[in-house]
Amino acid sequence: MGDAEIARLAELQHGHLHLHQLRAAGIKRGAVAHRVRTGRLHPTLPSVYLVGRPQRDVLGRMMATALYFRGDALVSGRAATQAWGMLDTTQQLEAHAPISVLLVGRNAAQPGGVLVHRTKALARQDIRWCKGIPLTSPARVILDCAGEMDDLELEAVLSAAMRNNLVRTSQLTDVMLRNPHAKGIATLRSLVEQPQSLHDTRSKYERRLLKLLRAAELPLPITNTLVAGKLVDGIWPDLKLVLEVDGWKDHRKRGQFETDRLRDQHLAASGHRVMRITTRQIDDRPYALVARIASVITTLRLGR
Repeated sequence: MGDAEIARLAELQHGHLHLHQLRAAGIKRGAVAHRVRTGRLHPTLPSVYLVGRPQRDVLGRMMATALYFRGDALVSGRAATQAWGMLDTTQQLEAHAPISVLLVGRNAAQPGGVLVHRTKALARQDIRWCKGIPLTSPARVILDCAGEMDDLELEAVLSAAMRNNLVRTSQLTDVMLRNPHAKGIATLRSLVEQPQSLHDTRSKYERRLLKLLRAAELPLPITNTLVAGKLVDGIWPDLKLVLEVDGWKDHRKRGQFETDRLRDQHLAASGHRVMRITTRQIDDRPYALVARIASVITTLRLGR
């Protein structure tokens, strides 16, 4: 097998190859070392190499981690939620955040940048592949996340999985029955039993705002739902009060500015009031912001 064939195999594995694959291709130890010296191979984990380029993305890190364990581990936890598309952009892994794996049936050294969880056995329905990477199933991912995420972040992951038809309630019930002592299972069970009450947040600022409102004992809005045909960040339906969370990065362009104004006009024409808040207000003056929201809610209630 020549370099062209090696490159094609690597592309199927997000740019990575294990040493045993190189050896099977007839690349001897000295030839591997020569390719490393000349920049054709870049070590990423022990015995795992990135072919042809020094940079790797998050999916590449996941693939390299799976290759390191040679088929005995599946990417799990927060990393798996990103591969499955359950995470919004503000939840995604930072460049150097560890990749969690579930190692089945054996022990192994834990290389840098990898967080190993061990299990004696894993049910077949908990094993999946996505984007060429061995992962735990969406239901198992959500169960594991219940032990490491706060309730609003867990709700966001669960909502995204259901919205994208990645998981069914029956699958979540099954994985909870098979793992009755899992950390966070009581929280997950309560969410699964009341799916209509899930807060479908799609940014960390939406979640931070809900936490502030909850701490102030204010009613929480319904999140990311259609109002007069428009998807809004939040709404108190009884007050016809719409809440939109704006970040400078996403709303500073002229086109987005015009779109936002048109949305507000459309919502106003349908009898709704729109309250726009900024991520900077959440960062810099959260309590003053909550006081203003409380004042608007009170005014609207008194005016009914």
